[in-house]
Amino acid sequence: MCDRCSRPDMVPPLAGLLPWQSLFLAFCAGIFSFKYPVPSLTALGLLLFVDFSLRGRASRVPFLLFLLCAGCGFGYTSLWTPAPVEIPIWMTSRTAVRVTGTVDRVEPRIDGRFRILLREITCQVGERKEGLPGKLAWTWRKPDVTPLEGQTVTAFMRVVPLHGFTNPGAWDFSWYWQRQGVFWRAWRVGQGRELVWGDGVRSSLGALKVRVRHLVAEHIPDTQGGAMVLALVTGDRSQIELETSAAMRAAGLAHTLALSGLHVGFVAAMGFALAWLIGRLSPDLLLLIPRPKLAVFCAAPLVAAYAWLGQPSPSLTRSAIMFGFWGALLLQGRGRVLLDGLFFALVVIIFAYPLALYDLSLQMSALAVAGIGLMYPVIRRFFMAGSHWGLTPFLWAAGVLGVSFCATTALLPLVSRTFGSFCPNILFNVIWLPTLGFIVMPMGILGTLLCTFSWTVPVGGSLLAGSSIVMNWLLSVLAMAGEYGLTPVFSVLRPLWPEMLGVCLLLLLALVAWSKRRFFPVLTAVGFLFMVWPHVAIMAADTEDVVKVTLLDVGQGQAVVVSVPGGHRWLIDGGAGSRHFDFGEAVVAPTLTFGRPPRLDGVFMSHPDVDHSHGLPFILSRFDVGAFYGNGTLPRGRTGKRLRAAFEKKKLVPVTLHAGQRLALGRDISLDVLHPALDYKNRHANERSLVLRLMRREHSLALIPGDVEENGIKAMMDSGVDLRADILVLPHHGSKSSLVPAFYGKISPFCAVCSSGYLNQYGFPHKEVVKAVGVPVFATGRYGQVTAQWGRGRDFSLRVARP
Repeated sequence: MCDRCSRPDMVPPLAGLLPWQSLFLAFCAGIFSFKYPVPSLTALGLLLFVDFSLRGRASRVPFLLFLLCAGCGFGYTSLWTPAPVEIPIWMTSRTAVRVTGTVDRVEPRIDGRFRILLREITCQVGERKEGLPGKLAWTWRKPDVTPLEGQTVTAFMRVVPLHGFTNPGAWDFSWYWQRQGVFWRAWRVGQGRELVWGDGVRSSLGALKVRVRHLVAEHIPDTQGGAMVLALVTGDRSQIELETSAAMRAAGLAHTLALSGLHVGFVAAMGFALAWLIGRLSPDLLLLIPRPKLAVFCAAPLVAAYAWLGQPSPSLTRSAIMFGFWGALLLQGRGRVLLDGLFFALVVIIFAYPLALYDLSLQMSALAVAGIGLMYPVIRRFFMAGSHWGLTPFLWAAGVLGVSFCATTALLPLVSRTFGSFCPNILFNVIWLPTLGFIVMPMGILGTLLCTFSWTVPVGGSLLAGSSIVMNWLLSVLAMAGEYGLTPVFSVLRPLWPEMLGVCLLLLLALVAWSKRRFFPVLTAVGFLFMVWPHVAIMAADTEDVVKVTLLDVGQGQAVVVSVPGGHRWLIDGGAGSRHFDFGEAVVAPTLTFGRPPRLDGVFMSHPDVDHSHGLPFILSRFDVGAFYGNGTLPRGRTGKRLRAAFEKKKLVPVTLHAGQRLALGRDISLDVLHPALDYKNRHANERSLVLRLMRREHSLALIPGDVEENGIKAMMDSGVDLRADILVLPHHGSKSSLVPAFYGKISPFCAVCSSGYLNQYGFPHKEVVKAVGVPVFATGRYGQVTAQWGRGRDFSLRVARP
């Protein structure tokens, strides 16, 4: 071994890539190019440039081989991608039908929900039966039975196509399900109707897994600590409450809920501990089998059993494959175990199912392992126990912190782009992760094993109860930290793909410079160019004399963004939501932060109905907001409580608006308040909606009337206010309750836009409204995000996200 590698004060050489590994990355770029051609081809070119610069002349890979591998990746992915399916006519009429299907898999979800995927689907439509291709996703809350894989079920359901929210740069919900072959979603209607379960071809292993889960559930206390133990040991998260999940998300610990490589690592550590114990009890055995190899043999059955019990979990299966290759390399006495094992596992996973590369969990696992494998050897020298023995515990804790730092740094670009948030709570991992991995999970797994034998049930139950007590203590510490503001979460700019490539390149070059003392000024300049160029382009676009009104695709809700020169933006309403889904967090915020900082000049709430207000508390609590405007009423219930908490947190004082007021948005650009008048009285919240008109000098651009209905519309018309506008946002999502033909005539728009859910249960926009408006109507349910744009003079254009 060279002196540099053996001395703890020297930086070890950075692990490089073998030629086949570089070609495999080109293959992966080809897979990504099927969905994202421009970013993938750019990444491929960057890979060629970096590989050519860092690799020695004698070991350089031919350029054509890179192109060949990328082409093979693209072609291989096209063979695996399910083709879109046609939508049956009966489905567009929103008719409920009798559905029969076979359970493909059952996924326990938080708050007592189960997501059940059905295959071999048959629908009874009138007197005929019609099959549906692909799979169907059905969410069932607090079921009275636990379905088994292979079991048949018949239920009366409303079936609709899986249709995501189409906002450029946001999460592609439809693609997520399409690549899994799931094309439909359904929910039961008429809860009194009979639900019939058949036998089908049940899996004996599946039935055993359900019995083990029930066994664990019987022996854990009815606390959130017990619910966490059940989730960590068996993968059943159904007993975890929303408040517990939210607290963990706020602390940046949500990844510890989803079974993944982290948990498999804890289980493998149990195998290593068992090997250490065997070595202590029988030292002679280590002469036959070295401790690292013995640890592999001890860990393998534990990892396999845990991966089986935690199904269905693709991330758990992939992590088990990774640990399998790491174990195989250890048994062979190979070096570079972490990185080479990662590549071998990825080859198997991706060749078996290339669309897995689009899975966020696989991307995060691969990046975290790569980050630890590349960065930790560089910083490990700071944590090597070369000092007094009394410092060992502190150095060990610093080592845990170092591993967490490496993984977090590697994941930061991807996490920022995907979630638009940053949790600077790495120190909390020093308490949470070791307690979870070395106390809670070992006690829980050993307790589960002992509960399967009748004569050891008392001991097993005691271990499960003890594990739950420790977990309750962890959750109490988490709650205390949250109360004192020690677990902050920040919304951040979601980087564009050039920025992500630039960050990755600069991070790699920094590691090369640190470990090899080699500098690459041209590559460094390219990295900085990739990071800076997108923001220069956005700044240049903001200087243009352009006004935009964007109707976001938020399903059966409404959220409108007004953008004016200088990069200033205002949000009018924040979309709908429920206990389990917040459009503000999942749709509105990611769209607003795509390439831009989380900042708004002002937020308007037209009225307190949840389909307009539910998403606003998240926006107000996470964004830098200049002012908040409303009609003087606030939502009740959970949404109102969250909204008031956001006001207090950000020191915002709601401003009440009434007809006749004008708010300046920029030079010669304003929002006029047309309704409600100061003396207008009506007990219906919809009728008191703010009606806003966007003006540019004396040119009326857009009329945004919230959910105002017939009475409020007629009051506006009676006031004699000028209602003309180039575009009209249909009031109340195009409901017939807002149908006033004379109102549309006074506006005389070029076109109308409507925020409505795809195949929504209300039939919005109503066909009579569409006919009465007399101009083209662009509904977000059909066209996705709709953007109206005005340039110099009266230059007008309209863009839709889904042609």
